[in-house]
Amino acid sequence: MLEGKIIKFYRENKGMTQSELGVGICSNTHLSKIERGLTEVSKDLIELLSNRLELDLKAEIESYAQSELLLKSWHEAIILRFDSKAKLLKEQLEEIPLLHIPKLYHQYLLILSRYYLSFGEADKAIPIIAEIENQLDDSPYNTNMLLHIKGILELHKGNYNNAIAILKRFDLSHYYNPEFYYHLAVAYHSINSKTLAYYYANKALQFFTEARSFSRIIDSEMLMLIQVEQDDFYNPESILSYKRLIEMADNYSLEHQRSMITHNYAYYLLRHGYFKDASELFKNALEGRNPLSENYIGSLEGYLNALSQHGESPRETLYELAKNGLKLAKKKKDTLFIHFFRMHLYKLQHRKEKYFHYLEAKVYPYLTETGLSLLTEHYQVQLFDHYMKKGDIEKANKFATPLVDKHRRVNMFV
Repeated sequence: MLEGKIIKFYRENKGMTQSELGVGICSNTHLSKIERGLTEVSKDLIELLSNRLELDLKAEIESYAQSELLLKSWHEAIILRFDSKAKLLKEQLEEIPLLHIPKLYHQYLLILSRYYLSFGEADKAIPIIAEIENQLDDSPYNTNMLLHIKGILELHKGNYNNAIAILKRFDLSHYYNPEFYYHLAVAYHSINSKTLAYYYANKALQFFTEARSFSRIIDSEMLMLIQVEQDDFYNPESILSYKRLIEMADNYSLEHQRSMITHNYAYYLLRHGYFKDASELFKNALEGRNPLSENYIGSLEGYLNALSQHGESPRETLYELAKNGLKLAKKKKDTLFIHFFRMHLYKLQHRKEKYFHYLEAKVYPYLTETGLSLLTEHYQVQLFDHYMKKGDIEKANKFATPLVDKHRRVNMFV
């Protein structure tokens, strides 16, 4: 019974015992049952308890219902990346005293952790998730929502195989949020599983299209475009697709999406040897990103990489970019980019042996553990070439064997 929950909340909020509230009205035992919703109770008795608490119970019941609607709207705004709306609803909810009733508060904490993850503030989400796990009820909706949030957190940490394992566990029949297809797509993309990444990104695209969330439509299309790019060939159609998505982001004033597309466009050009154009696009992406965000660090590394490959920037400029990148990566505790910027520094210092020692001892084990297969294979080839040049065939084979094993096929040829 909702009335009982509200009475209990305000009794405890006023620092009253059950004896103090119930004296002359009902026994402690009866009040306890009312507060736990275990007994029917007359309107007169509820009115007496409300009057003693100086409580307008009808208004509080309406406030409770409004809180539930606001929480639902807040969650939807986060899912569809209506960022301004999400920030406004957060402020409105925090002004409602009843938000601290356990059932509402659990929902609030779940959505709050999701809110912080959406804005790239995983450090704020982590302690909230720990708090939720210690007090969350076992309702199917909350349980599955928590699984989704933990899966997103694993994505932020770079633990892509863990993210997939968690996201595949939750049940849409209890927690209907097809947005999770997008997070599965990101995870599969990160381990270079292109077919599954495209499949789940397409399912997410259908959901976001129906919801008319243009920012998430762009996110999904961007992810699908990356999967169908030809690795070895420069494709003018891909360039047109990037430009179309940038135009779409501009039309809807979607700065975050524009920076994301520009970053990926830059990376596409970098891979195909257009280093000067790539560096200009990475710089453009940086200008639209928060310097404290994970995305900023990624674009900074891309900018440094493109300038280094182009070979016309002063060494001092590159060195300052690498030091700044390492500082930011350490501040965000981003292990992957800590590794990348350290390797940049070793290269700029011409410390070749130190570079390969660090790559083999630190970077390669990290990439293998986190399941970043595209990067793992790239550095397997680097290490193979390095040891072949040194004449260390045994060490070279150590890095060649996983690549050969991956590409073995069981066929019935002669």
